[in-house]
Amino acid sequence: MAPAIIGTESLVNVSASQARGWFLSLKDYPERYRFGTHEGFVFVRGDFGEVGSRFKTREKFPLLKLELLFELIEVDETSFCFRLIRPAGLGIWGAFAVEKLSPESVLLRLEIRSTSRLGRLALGFYPVTTAIRGQITGEVNHIKASMETVMD
Repeated sequence: MAPAIIGTESLVNVSASQARGWFLSLKDYPERYRFGTHEGFVFVRGDFGEVGSRFKTREKFPLLKLELLFELIEVDETSFCFRLIRPAGLGIWGAFAVEKLSPESVLLRLEIRSTSRLGRLALGFYPVTTAIRGQITGEVNHIKASMETVMD
């Protein structure tokens, strides 16, 4: 596995099974993934938690609004891995990982990586790194708040 290029994490006060349940509930409650810079997602093939499922997102970065297409490439009890399909050619992929810290808390991590030289260069370019780090930090903070509210 390639090292994380951009990552963030947060302590979440839910059990590991509740954290996994929250992600799987996105099939029925996709609105749980909407927040300021992220307009949520729509599945175009399959459902959350199924390898091969594809989903579109609309995300707002400073001065830029993007529609992205992702595919789930690996799903297990503690992680959901996805790859960016469109825009193509960057070899970008990422993963949400849930690490059990105690019966009532987990560490939620989101990491973005690339398998291509072009993707690594793009992710390593300071303005891009800064924009993506801000975006994924917002995502993890939003997921943390939603998990702790919904699963309480």
